Amino acid sequence: MPRFDVNEDLEIDVDDFLYECDSEDIKKLIEALIENGDLEMKHFADRSRMSAGEEIFEEHLSSISGRWNQLTQEEEETILKIGARFRYL
Repeated sequence: MPRFDVNEDLEIDVDDFLYECDSEDIKKLIEALIENGDLEMKHFADRSRMSAGEEIFEEHLSSISGRWNQLTQEEEETILKIGARFRYL
């Protein structure tokens, strides 16, 4: 886990904290968030039960997640239209 030595209150940027974490630290953080009810398991795909096609689909969705600002206007409109179609199913 990242170590920060201070003698007073310190505000740490989330990105700085995460950058200092290794993969085991991230796993522990995710487990703690789930245990505290701050994160739901439904946000994670169970890849052991996925077909090859589903896994490729999930990888592509993951690659664009959080990168909305890099999409063209046309790409964004297409994604929003698809999302709206399945929103309440």
